[in-house]
Amino acid sequence: MTGMKRFDSIYLRVTVVLLLGLLAAQGVAERLYQEERERVVSHLIAGPLGQRLNMVAGKLERTPVNEREDLLRVLNSPRITFTLASAPGAETEPGPLHHLQARLREALGAERRVQVTGDSGETRDGMPAAIRISLTLSDGQRVVASHHYPPESAIAPSRHLPLLTGYFLAIAVITLLAMRWAVRPLQRLARAADALGRDLAGAPLAEAGPREVRQAARAFNTMQNRLASYLNDRLRILAAVSHDLKSPITRLKLRAEMLADAAQREKFLSDLDEMEAMIAATLDFLRGESRQENGVLLDINALVSTLCDDMRAQNGHIEISGEASRPLLARPQALRRCLSNLLDNAVRYGKSAGGGIRITLQDGAEALTLHIDDNGPGIPDSELEQMFEPFRRGEASRNRATGGTGLGLAIARNLARAHGGDVMLRNRPEGGLRATLVLPRGLN
Repeated sequence: MTGMKRFDSIYLRVTVVLLLGLLAAQGVAERLYQEERERVVSHLIAGPLGQRLNMVAGKLERTPVNEREDLLRVLNSPRITFTLASAPGAETEPGPLHHLQARLREALGAERRVQVTGDSGETRDGMPAAIRISLTLSDGQRVVASHHYPPESAIAPSRHLPLLTGYFLAIAVITLLAMRWAVRPLQRLARAADALGRDLAGAPLAEAGPREVRQAARAFNTMQNRLASYLNDRLRILAAVSHDLKSPITRLKLRAEMLADAAQREKFLSDLDEMEAMIAATLDFLRGESRQENGVLLDINALVSTLCDDMRAQNGHIEISGEASRPLLARPQALRRCLSNLLDNAVRYGKSAGGGIRITLQDGAEALTLHIDDNGPGIPDSELEQMFEPFRRGEASRNRATGGTGLGLAIARNLARAHGGDVMLRNRPEGGLRATLVLPRGLN
């Protein structure tokens, strides 16, 4: 699976295509080389070999049949030997020697019925080390000549394969370096886009490289500036609205205190407190203060222990298992708020069902995972993802009557994703809900 992921990149795909194309080109070049070499070899040996065969055939035709064996023993040489066959052989394909066969047939005449085949034994660079030439005399006698190439002759095959191999390796290295250089701007753009969701105030992307890369970087920087400007404007507007709402809420609280009916007074004050809490939570959600907080090495074990001590006042039993093996690079206040929201959610809805809360830490080389289990009524599976929507509340006990503004899980996921991680929910088979917080090791 890891291999498939590594192959799923422009760098590897284009590199493989280029190398396969290079191999195909070398294959075609090798085939063309063999064809040209065969043509050159045939041209070099066909002339003298044709003359020799013509001379031998003429002498044999003028010699009585019972004396031809003795004549051939005289005509044999280390380069070429002759033997007599009783009958003409069946025609076969000459394979890579068709050029030589054609030239010998032209030199000896069609009536000789010349056939050229390669020796099935040793070959040199794709060509046979010896060839067999069969020709027919005028009286039907078949003569077979075995011609051996000299081991150090000018027509011996060249040792070009090491050269081609070196050429291919050199081109492959150059291709890999060129592709790495070409896709590096895309990798920078991908890292910048990934970091953009966590920090709109990050440094702009360098507008360098080829024209297309500069255009993409310029468009990315423009998008980042527009998003930052839009969010800042929205935050200023909401801050102004919040400030303007505080005054009438305060006046309403003062007037509510003057109500003679104690029951009505408590209802008014409760509604006003809830309104004030909703405004504060909404601003916290939209402000995203965690993006401006610097990351530090944080002792997660100490943070979880401190939060659990605070939560035990609301629920009698919170159990912790596992631990982080080393500090985590994180934004302290943001991560504290994220964990606090998840724990508060578990305590609030798990307390009604009885039992305690269990926190499990699982540390790994790439990520730290925290599971927070409660014994509450759970949530229908179809609504689990919807619970992360702002102001979204579930049915049954997870409604407005249990408290909260409906922003706790949305804020927790927002803060987790600001760390490059995420928050997921799932129902436990034995009952209750499990909230899982995944935090990658390090901030990009």
